[in-house]
Amino acid sequence: MMRHVQKRLLLVLKFSLAFAVIGYLLWVNRHLVMHTAKFFVDDIYRSCVYQRRNYELEEKSSPLYVTKERHGRLGNWLFGYSSLLGIAKANGYIPYFLRSHPLNNHFQLSKIRSYPAECLFDVYDEQPCSYTPEMMNLPTGNISIDGYIQSWKYFRFIENELRQELKVHPHMAQYAKKLFNEYVGHHVAAGRLVISIHVRRGDVLKPEARKLGFCHAPKEYFDNAMNYMLKLFPYSVFLVTSDDISWCRENIQPPVLRDVLSSAKLSKIKSDNPKIKSSIFDETVPIVFSKSHSSWDDFSLLMLCNHSILSVGTFGWWGAWFARGHVVYYDGFPLPGSKVDYETDKEDFFPSDWVALSVSASVQSWHLLWLVFLCAMWNALLFCKVS
Repeated sequence: MMRHVQKRLLLVLKFSLAFAVIGYLLWVNRHLVMHTAKFFVDDIYRSCVYQRRNYELEEKSSPLYVTKERHGRLGNWLFGYSSLLGIAKANGYIPYFLRSHPLNNHFQLSKIRSYPAECLFDVYDEQPCSYTPEMMNLPTGNISIDGYIQSWKYFRFIENELRQELKVHPHMAQYAKKLFNEYVGHHVAAGRLVISIHVRRGDVLKPEARKLGFCHAPKEYFDNAMNYMLKLFPYSVFLVTSDDISWCRENIQPPVLRDVLSSAKLSKIKSDNPKIKSSIFDETVPIVFSKSHSSWDDFSLLMLCNHSILSVGTFGWWGAWFARGHVVYYDGFPLPGSKVDYETDKEDFFPSDWVALSVSASVQSWHLLWLVFLCAMWNALLFCKVS
């Protein structure tokens, strides 16, 4: 009886293993499986496959199109459109977004169509924040890219063209300048540079986001970033935008300039700018917090600043790209070993001239000392128990 049960269990295990292997193979080759199923079931899809073969025989004699599936929000859309233009140019294809795409509401896009191109074949981007060289050599046929394609390397060779393409609608640009002037106009008139600080919290604080590898930049990072920027641009004002402005008001407090710069540096600033009163060196550096509840208003402000401090996400990334100034970003994102970490190559995601910063060295040392103390206490407790 026992042997019979063992045989049945062994048989169940064999079938379970076989199903697991088959399931894994189907998942790994899911795109091929979907293609094969659609080829036999869908007449229109099958005719498109034949059309694609004709394209190959004609050696691309017909104009070919490439577009992208819609994902995410503003920062993701800007990455998608910009990368699409670079990929299209590398392949000799015609890029487009549909006229109904929400990015058209903000920018005067020229690469648009009212209807999708015929016989679009999907190409998948498996690593959203990394550069995939295969995108620069697409298969023959009309292509729809499914994924985020978020790397500056896709459009680095068309940057001048891209900046001409990504023009905000005139009435929106005019409103942005008015808003910017209301916030920091008097500081600019006094000769100060404007350094933006974008703080993303909101959705990245959720447990499900953290499991994926998202995180927020801590207070210590912003302290370090402000000090870093002030050493480069001492006569500045900080402009803060965020989805959690209350947290920013409580935690982002700029330093006194005399605490950041040496006496020699302060003397040079005074000699270069005789109109500046020495008393400002003993005052807190000015900081302005956005009062807007509109994400587009905040984005407009980021675009007009001289330099940029980023936290995490693509929203601040693009604000800094438009601003063109000196940029620092939080090096603690994403969380090591996470899904987002696997999908992100920092060299591909952040331009090479942007500067990675973490928390200050003093805070890092304090954390290390605290860890050493805890380890010592734990070892002491174990020793006591053994004794």
